[in-house]
Amino acid sequence: MRRLTWVWLLVGVAILALGLAACGGKSKEKASSTPEPSSTPPAGGAFNPGSVGPDLSVDLSGGSGLPGCNDPNDTECPSPVVMTLDQAASAGGVTIRYPARYFDAATNNGPVGTVLIEIAPSENNKYEEKASFQVYFAESVDGALATLQDPETGTWSNDTLSGTVGVVKDSTQDPQVNTTIGAFTTSDGRVIVLKAVTTGKYGWSLWARVYEDVLNSLSVSG
Repeated sequence: MRRLTWVWLLVGVAILALGLAACGGKSKEKASSTPEPSSTPPAGGAFNPGSVGPDLSVDLSGGSGLPGCNDPNDTECPSPVVMTLDQAASAGGVTIRYPARYFDAATNNGPVGTVLIEIAPSENNKYEEKASFQVYFAESVDGALATLQDPETGTWSNDTLSGTVGVVKDSTQDPQVNTTIGAFTTSDGRVIVLKAVTTGKYGWSLWARVYEDVLNSLSVSG
């Protein structure tokens, strides 16, 4: 009788050991199927044409909406707006994309200096600080920038365009007017211009990312 009791005791211990091993195996399998969160922050775009100061060196990596400047938690000024460019406008061999929800586009074919595409706020655009955009050809990069008085400038390029961006903030007007002109040489030697006029003290900081997104969408055909 005593020998039988020891046999059953050994069987119970064996069953318990097998059960613990099975649970441990399932726990490891479950843990391995769940990826660990990455410690690397998501990459963000940044508009930084040269090192010319705050007017052009706007850090956009943290901006995702309102309020905030470069820091989304900052309440001192609005952060750069992020919008989807879901509509295209074309004229004179030039095509750009823009956020149709907040802007309307008008097109016109004409000679050098004629505004080919104009993008203006629509009725849905409720932002207090407005922005409008124009696209046209110019005789030269210097000539296009000459319309700005003492601008802060920086170089900018992508796969198809290379040129200069200039920014002027006129605080004598109420609300303040910020004018941005980017003039770029195309592959066939012409100069295409993307001009933006923003209003308000933080107009450039607010619309800088949209300006670069529109600029990156710009294409010129021969």
